[in-house]
Amino acid sequence: MLSVRLDEDLERRLNTACRRYGYNRSEAVKRSLTDWLAGLEPSPNAYELGVDLFDKGGAAEPPVDPLRRRIRERLHEKYRSR
Repeated sequence: MLSVRLDEDLERRLNTACRRYGYNRSEAVKRSLTDWLAGLEPSPNAYELGVDLFDKGGAAEPPVDPLRRRIRERLHEKYRSR
């Protein structure tokens, strides 16, 4: 359990907002604290955001189109490690 002392102005503003939006004071403070704490947490990096979209490391299937397949083969011949 947590007790917090608010100055008169802040308590008045809290009461006004609670009446306007239909929250009780405890719920309003919990929501505000949750949002504030979420803002302090580091945001995920690009890899964490797209990890489910990335290739799992398997080789790509050759294209069905003969022209694209030939281009792929030529690129493999040209850049294959020696």
